[in-house]
Amino acid sequence: MTVRVRRARPEDLPVLLELFDELDQVQREWRLFTPRPGVSDEVAARYRRALTQTDAVAVLAEDGDGQPVGMAFAEPRIPSRFSDERALEISGVIVREDRRREGIGQLLVAEAVRYARERGLGWITLRTFGPNRGATEFWEALGFTPRVVELVAPLDDVAGHLGDI
Repeated sequence: MTVRVRRARPEDLPVLLELFDELDQVQREWRLFTPRPGVSDEVAARYRRALTQTDAVAVLAEDGDGQPVGMAFAEPRIPSRFSDERALEISGVIVREDRRREGIGQLLVAEAVRYARERGLGWITLRTFGPNRGATEFWEALGFTPRVVELVAPLDDVAGHLGDI
């Protein structure tokens, strides 16, 4: 089935938020930290800004019938405290479960690459949950490699390994 990827428009905001909710559900099994109150409103504001300004981009994938099958969000950031060099950070990538392994994710990333090139950015960064092997394999197949690893442990576990403190 034909899939078209395009930059999202203001009228697409409800669909983007619906897809974000789907992503949120998928990520729950890997999430360690409880989302703060109001985070959904922050996401909505970030997406709304991307739809009306040029400092971020939201990308929507639709099937031949115009039904949404995936999305991605990306915005330029400075990923290192030690550099002023900017990179495009991709986040909020989701392809509907019944449409995965059709190349839709690659089409979404291709549109993000076009956006990065338009802005003269030479790097793309992203974060994914370590246990999400499917996502990790997808990103590695596109040339991404782990450069920074964030390790997380409950305080009591660390204290237990340290003995009496």
